[in-house]
Amino acid sequence: MTVERGSAEGQWLTWLERIQADTQSDDPMALEIWGYTAQPSYAPGETVELHVSTTATTWGFEIWRDGASFEKLHEVAGLSGARYELPAGVVATGCEWPVAATFDVPTEWTSGGYIIVFRGERDGAEVTQDGFFVLRAASPGERSRLALVVATYSWQEYNDWGGGCGYFSDEFVDHSMDPLEVREKSFKARLSFQRPWSRGLIRTPVGAPRLAQSPPPVGAQVGAPAADWAISYGYSVWTVANGWARYDGLTVRWLEAEGYEPELLSQWDLDRDPSILDNYDVVVTTGHDEYWTAGGRKVLDDFIERGGRYARLAGNIVWQVRLEDDLRTQVCHKYAAHADPEIENPDIDVRTGAFEATHIADPPVTTFGANGFRGVYSRMGGLSPRGPGGFIIYRPGHWAFEGADIYYGDVLGGAVPLVGYESDGLAYTFRYGLPYPTGEDGSPDHLEILALTPITLEEEDHGQAGNMITIADGDLAFAAEALYGEDTPEHRDKLRYGSAVITSMTKGEGEVFCAGTTEWCHALATGEQQVQIITRNVLDRFLS
Repeated sequence: MTVERGSAEGQWLTWLERIQADTQSDDPMALEIWGYTAQPSYAPGETVELHVSTTATTWGFEIWRDGASFEKLHEVAGLSGARYELPAGVVATGCEWPVAATFDVPTEWTSGGYIIVFRGERDGAEVTQDGFFVLRAASPGERSRLALVVATYSWQEYNDWGGGCGYFSDEFVDHSMDPLEVREKSFKARLSFQRPWSRGLIRTPVGAPRLAQSPPPVGAQVGAPAADWAISYGYSVWTVANGWARYDGLTVRWLEAEGYEPELLSQWDLDRDPSILDNYDVVVTTGHDEYWTAGGRKVLDDFIERGGRYARLAGNIVWQVRLEDDLRTQVCHKYAAHADPEIENPDIDVRTGAFEATHIADPPVTTFGANGFRGVYSRMGGLSPRGPGGFIIYRPGHWAFEGADIYYGDVLGGAVPLVGYESDGLAYTFRYGLPYPTGEDGSPDHLEILALTPITLEEEDHGQAGNMITIADGDLAFAAEALYGEDTPEHRDKLRYGSAVITSMTKGEGEVFCAGTTEWCHALATGEQQVQIITRNVLDRFLS
């Protein structure tokens, strides 16, 4: 999701005016509690530092392991509350709150996703808020050869706590200004890890709607009901698009329930310790892993090249970010790459923006098996709202489909919908009924397209009363300029209609399986039989 208005200015501004960033209240009497950990991940035996600001008289915290079961492992109560002001520019600088409490991670705790429930009490009233950390293994790869890398960089870009994120800024934007200046001010380029997570990134109620929708009736208005739900119920609107609750956590729970015992890492761990994958055989990413550092991507590349297996059960690989301030701040100038002070740095790895943009020119397909700007939207708003909803199968004989009773032309996961919200694609052509990569987008010749579904990068407005058009042609305009140097009708024509793909390829001594959709995790969680069989096929082959 982007904040480019495109041609639907009136509808977009109406929706945007409803959005308020998640943050500490200006009212010091409002009962609230906010907290965050000093870093994204820890190992058993390390000390977790909690930074907390609260108007509660007393507060405490609980630590829950969120996997195949949801288990409370630690609890502290009766701590004295204290409220701290926010510094100016908190999104970029962090909260700078002092350490309010610590706890030592027991050495027997297993790797996984750990939720911290901060709980405050005043005059009989109670308030809670959620924190999170990844617990990596004490000895990576010793208990399990399977690592799952949690997309914490992507979460951070959707974390609007304190007044903005990679898609929204609380700064005033006058849309009569120069378009480049509007683009530069419409999002936050610097995001500190020293902030709480927005409401909804870590936990959401059971049954909360997803962005990918069922097809609307003919003549119905289109919009984003999941976003409307979030705004109405006090959750950050951006959390419908990323986070543990709706994405990574779903796959982790399924894997543990199936007995795979994944060891979890955060994306931050790949930059913290480039050797972290050395003792693993298989790496999985899932959900919405849209953002990577060049360093983290290189760690993954090297892992695959030397014989590792990588299963990407995720969609929308687009942006290169960098870390600053001793790995405490994430930077991505995204739609305003011209404003990045490193835009002309000879070291391309420190530049930020789209991987496929001309100033970086490192297509994700060579690592991840597909490209973000060759795919993107469906089953949302006016973005292919009645598309197939699943992957159209073209190579049913591939080993990944064994035992799934899949035929040529089947639509895999159409009822979920499996292909919805955001997906990745390729430049392709057809020969004798089968799709092949053209290579013009960096795809290697030996990459196999197993399934391919048409989706779109431009949102249509059919004029129904009540339509809420949020993407319009803004992303198409940006992609045309970023990939080809200029937004022209000819360049738009090359990108307007994309694809969602499942691909398989070798890379060096290793292998990559890519299921390029954000909704693969949701299909696993809802019990989609064929998706589960395919996932087992991939993991069992890769682990054997």
